[in-house]
Amino acid sequence: MAKPEFAATRYYFVTYWPAAVTVTYLPIWLNERGISDAGIGLINTMPMAGILLFSVLVGRLADRAPDWKQAIMLGTGVSAAFSLLLGFAEGFWMILVVWSMTNLPAGLVSPVADAATMRLSMRLGFSFGSTRAWGTIGFLAMCFLTGYLVLWFGASSFVWLIAVACGARFLVATGLPRLRDSDRPRAASDGRLLSREVIAAFEPWVLLPVIAGAILFANHMVMNAFSSLVWKQQGLSEPVIGGLIALGAAAEAATMFAWQRINTRFPARVLILIAALASMLRWLGMTLSPPLWVIVIMQLGQAVTFTFSYLGCLYFIAKRTSEDISAEAQSLFGVMMQGFSILIVSGFGFVFGIFGVNAFWICVTLSACALGMVQLSLRIRRPDSAD
Repeated sequence: MAKPEFAATRYYFVTYWPAAVTVTYLPIWLNERGISDAGIGLINTMPMAGILLFSVLVGRLADRAPDWKQAIMLGTGVSAAFSLLLGFAEGFWMILVVWSMTNLPAGLVSPVADAATMRLSMRLGFSFGSTRAWGTIGFLAMCFLTGYLVLWFGASSFVWLIAVACGARFLVATGLPRLRDSDRPRAASDGRLLSREVIAAFEPWVLLPVIAGAILFANHMVMNAFSSLVWKQQGLSEPVIGGLIALGAAAEAATMFAWQRINTRFPARVLILIAALASMLRWLGMTLSPPLWVIVIMQLGQAVTFTFSYLGCLYFIAKRTSEDISAEAQSLFGVMMQGFSILIVSGFGFVFGIFGVNAFWICVTLSACALGMVQLSLRIRRPDSAD
């Protein structure tokens, strides 16, 4: 593995460690600090709201910098600094501010890192999918490690685990290579909310599959939020539930490792189309409370429903935009994913409380809408060698 590829892979292996610690123990830690259920929800969603407001602006500023690495280091560095204050935070408002500043800066530069690494991989000839797969592996490893460390050292270990994870992410960010092609001439973008180049690039036939991919991503956020509760109500034990979640992540990583072969054989929009069709079947299965062996097959379907849509969109956007607007374009996709996730997860929670597993018909319907969007895009413009 060449040095730039190794540095990028190392960054992705570490970059999801804070998210893993958060998913594993944050609600429990907040509850023990006396935070109400509503307060826990607000603390979790405040960084997402900040990403919605500022992500495109940060992407645009990153595109104007001499190199994307500077933005990545700044975002992860600010996150690491504020993570050191979490152990001293007392009361709802102080925890809300410190937690938001621990997560928001790194969240804002995440699309920048995707765009930069994508461009680096295209320039040097390695697979972004394989590099991104190590992020999933790192996330899983830290989930298991957090569970054991909290068990051994108690709930107070959560704050130093977050600090270590954020600090490690900043350290590996400093080891990233130069990400922008220094020999390529650059053009300054203009425009207000979005640059004119991004607006021009996102023609209707381009925008439709990107929106579809964001919807499919949001459906997976529903799965992350409610699958363990659904399976627990169906009588599955905690170890089985944990195994099912790990199985889905493993299937996702396996497809990412094989992405270079997949991506060269199928146009990106066709892969998003396949993901939408598979998503309809997967979420339909969730409405039926199927036996364990069917759930296993459904979890293996994550290899298609998530990876095909997520990586398909990243590659599709990269091929339709220039390097000058890469971070801004990927940040726009990130805003779509976050926005749909907030709307769909919150709406699903309300419907789930009334109709139970039949609420997954929301995901089935949205996947069908995503399928229609991609089909319309293909009718407007057929796939070509640049798709």
